[in-house]
Amino acid sequence: MENEFDDMFDEYEKDMDKEGEREKEKAPGEKEGEEAIGDLDEFSKMMGVKPKSAAIISGLDKISLCSLLALCDIPADCFEGNRGSFALLDVSGRDPEKDAESLTSAFRGLEVILAVNRDQTLYAKVYKEGKKKEKIAPPIALFGFPKLKLYLIGASSLSELKEGEAPVNSLSITKEEAFALLKQMFKN
Repeated sequence: MENEFDDMFDEYEKDMDKEGEREKEKAPGEKEGEEAIGDLDEFSKMMGVKPKSAAIISGLDKISLCSLLALCDIPADCFEGNRGSFALLDVSGRDPEKDAESLTSAFRGLEVILAVNRDQTLYAKVYKEGKKKEKIAPPIALFGFPKLKLYLIGASSLSELKEGEAPVNSLSITKEEAFALLKQMFKN
């Protein structure tokens, strides 16, 4: 059994060495397969395809998330979820990626997931410290947020999402109120 493992590991190392050599032989900027296409979400964005809907997902409660958004002047309706909260972003004249970058730049250590429906495709990305860290499968990102998932894919309306819960709008909170709310939340 141990020899089988050693053989498999040696074979893996050889494959990785060969792949490294092929990478060195490629011309700068040349890519293979799926990498050559690039990020389809980025491609759609470059083509001017506007997002249909977008949400920031956080482990924070809705009041804390809403307060952080208010401090960054990001308009959003914030809802409570099973595993944290989410904020529906205003996509009419704003770039959701810039909003996620702005939010995570302003608050170091804050990590959020941005879910975007662009060009009838749902994308989810993790943002931290103002940068996109990684892609995440939308079903995983939206696991604890079934109502949000239905809204983002277009299977339900905003009024259905609001049923049973009144969202908090980030523009309804002044910066002074946001500071006071956050101070109170993190004091406990």
